[in-house]
Amino acid sequence: MNKIILLLLIYQVLSRTDLYVGYPKKSNNFENIQEAVDQAANINPTNEEERVTIHIAPGVYRLQILIDTPYITFINDDPSNVDVLITWYYGIGYKYYSQDERGLYNKELAEKKSSKGGVSLRWGATVHVFQNAKYFKAQNIVFENSLNRYITEEEIEDGVEITGDTIKINRTPTLDAKSREATERAAAISVEADYVEFLNCRFYSSQDTLYTGGSPLYFKNCLIEGQTDYIFGGSNAVFDDCELRWKGYSTGTIGGYITAASGDSTFNYTGYLFNNCKVTKNKALNVKSGHLGRPWRQQAKVIFLNTILEDDDTIVPEGWASMGGVPPEEVEGFFEYGTKLENGAKVSLSKRKGHILNQTEAENINYLYYLHDWTPSFMK
Repeated sequence: MNKIILLLLIYQVLSRTDLYVGYPKKSNNFENIQEAVDQAANINPTNEEERVTIHIAPGVYRLQILIDTPYITFINDDPSNVDVLITWYYGIGYKYYSQDERGLYNKELAEKKSSKGGVSLRWGATVHVFQNAKYFKAQNIVFENSLNRYITEEEIEDGVEITGDTIKINRTPTLDAKSREATERAAAISVEADYVEFLNCRFYSSQDTLYTGGSPLYFKNCLIEGQTDYIFGGSNAVFDDCELRWKGYSTGTIGGYITAASGDSTFNYTGYLFNNCKVTKNKALNVKSGHLGRPWRQQAKVIFLNTILEDDDTIVPEGWASMGGVPPEEVEGFFEYGTKLENGAKVSLSKRKGHILNQTEAENINYLYYLHDWTPSFMK
């Protein structure tokens, strides 16, 4: 009898650590991702051995997701089939029936349609990884904010309306959302938790695509697309073998900024490290030469190491730009080394406004220093 009870307990533990979305034949299957996240919160994992893995079937999931529980993994087990696309439409400058007083989605308010919320929290992020969600992982997942990409029926039905504060363009079914005039801040994901990692993920928006607020963070083989400050925040983060793509606009051309690092004096701030990353252009829209970044605050720290540019016009010769009255020449933490073109030709860095590392300095860069001695599982 004791053996039977033990086997039952083992089965319960094993069965509760794997949840499913879009797999009707599975016993732990849920209709949407947020329901699975809420179940993970009920399980309440507190260490790696108790990690809850949410297997998401390929498809499009239109919802805002709030994660406030540690040791959760999102995974698409079959990325060669169809993408797992998580998308939402909130953005700065607009209000909706479904927004609560925090600026987050509320199902009851969406159904009532009685009044409209105010400012979207964290740039209207599609996915919020809150501070308590430490050690979150995602593999083969696509995160998108559609505000600057296309108009959805959901946002029209949600009564999207301008607040009048930052933007004056009404969202209508015929609006060209890809135009420069219609672009506003709209995050695909907001990561405020520590020890978060991503593998083979993609992040799509235009302005403020990826907010990094926790530390340390790790991105491996990921694609991040945007145009203005599309990787931003005050985190210590390593981007390893990632593609950084200029989104561009359907109307007109204007340069952009890959990073807007803010800096932080409350912890050992080391900033962003981009290692062996590639900067490319979206061939479907108009793209003009842009900058590696600009300082959200003067303490900003960003290193581009052995970067590959699609062509000579991918990055402006100066490399870095000013922000908020802070010129790049006054930022001590902007560094670059080994930038070259796809054909292997070296890129001249003589006009760069940041600092150029020498070979010895570049070779002495230690990943674990930027990750605070944490070794992400995806680094392997």
